[in-house]
Amino acid sequence: MPVTLGIDNKLKEETKSNLEKMGLDMTTATKMYFIYINQHGKLPFTPSVGRSELDKALEQVKNHEYAGEYDSLEDFRKDLYSLDEN
Repeated sequence: MPVTLGIDNKLKEETKSNLEKMGLDMTTATKMYFIYINQHGKLPFTPSVGRSELDKALEQVKNHEYAGEYDSLEDFRKDLYSLDEN
């Protein structure tokens, strides 16, 4: 059964380009999305209006987006406690 989606061209082209980098096409990606919903009974992400600071921090950790690396525990503590001064 054909599915028609109203998606602007810029979003469509960006998505197509990114999917190609993953070795996927639009049809396969859309099928994967539908299959996920049917197998799990939910979306593959959690929709929300806003995110708390904790949610943002957890997302950064999940994506390995760290603020920086430290050579020692002493350097980490200096940086940690310097945040209180700002």
